[in-house]
Parts: sequence; structure tokens; C-alpha cells
Amino acid sequence: MTTVQSHEVRPGAVQPNASISRKLREFYDAVQEEGIPDRFLDLLERLEQAEKNAKPVKVK
Repeated sequence: MTTVQSHEVRPGAVQPNASISRKLREFYDAVQEEGIPDRFLDLLERLEQAEKNAKPVKVK
């Protein structure tokens, strides 16, 4: 005996993927709104300065 899974969606029901998609979008938006920590910005500035001060390396 085999069972058949119904893929019917009841009227007014939210599909599982829609719920997951909505939650992921909310999380992404929240992360996007967070500011960049000053410590990280300072590190990026120091890295940029070090790259400017570095001697060119000759590639053979």
C-alpha cells in the first residue's frame, strides 16, 4: 500500500517557504541596519595605510 502526500494548500494558509523567506528577510534587514563597529573601521584604516606603505614585491 502506498501513501500519497497531498500538496494542496488550504485557502488562507501560508506556505512554509513563504514563512522562511519572510523570517530570513527580517533577519537580513536587521543585520543591514547594524552599524559598523569603530574597532573594525580602525582596523580597515590601518590595513589600508599598511598597504600604501608596503614596498612593491617583484614577481618572477
